[in-house]
Amino acid sequence: MGSSLRKYSSIKIGGEAEKILFLRNLLAEPKMSLPEPIRILGFASNILIDDRGLRGTVLITRDDELPEPQILREDDRKLTIKVGSGFSMQRLARWSSKRGLSGCEYMIGIPGSLGGALLQNAGANEQDLSMILESAEVFDLSTRERRTLRCSDCSLSYRSSNLKQHPEILVLELELELKKASVDECESRLHLNLDYRKQKTPYQKPSLGSTWTRLKHGEDWLYPGQLIENAGLKGLKLGSIKISEVHANYLINEGDATFVDALALIKTVEQKVFEQSGVKLQREILIWSDLQ
Repeated sequence: MGSSLRKYSSIKIGGEAEKILFLRNLLAEPKMSLPEPIRILGFASNILIDDRGLRGTVLITRDDELPEPQILREDDRKLTIKVGSGFSMQRLARWSSKRGLSGCEYMIGIPGSLGGALLQNAGANEQDLSMILESAEVFDLSTRERRTLRCSDCSLSYRSSNLKQHPEILVLELELELKKASVDECESRLHLNLDYRKQKTPYQKPSLGSTWTRLKHGEDWLYPGQLIENAGLKGLKLGSIKISEVHANYLINEGDATFVDALALIKTVEQKVFEQSGVKLQREILIWSDLQ
């Protein structure tokens, strides 16, 4: 087995992988043989990783040394940039805001990569990636060939895309269209988003962000945090994993939480909410395990 994935996990849970490979190394030798399955990891901000180890290859796309976004074209109202999939969403939010480019302000509170943002159609405060995505360059791990996907090819919907059904597709770069605005306007929206995150979520705690997605109910939405709170589960703890008392849709690691305890708590919450409300919670996070 290779290095531990715990240090790459936003909730600080994870074991060793058979092989860990960085994207830049694969692109330097795209035909290299890799043990399967191949899993793609950005900032692991929505992936619960088994700490008992994983077979195959974990391909890490995050890269703090990626160059700044490249400006491709612009006019009086908008500008299109190209940016690497391993670029941090929070870094892009700050980069664009300081330049008076609007569309990424919501990303300031999301500790993920742009590649993961495409997979999940990540969003917050009624904004998501579909609103600014033009296209993505991808690498097919099954054919080892590059191709370009338009936004419409990705079938983006609420916290989802058709890329979830295609684990062989590795996102390399994204082209995003941003609107020109004043720096003050962009900075104001950015700080409003950040302040909301700090007040309404356990922002400084190791977590996976929202564990379950909201559900459509007629013309309204059902919010998992409220359902969990209604079931009396806010603050519920198992070992060192806990349902946050700030926002019940967040699991937080209070020290040395394990994968087994985290998964058991997730299943307990899902069962209790169903018993109390008749609603089946739908997970927003992914589970990586060879033993489940």
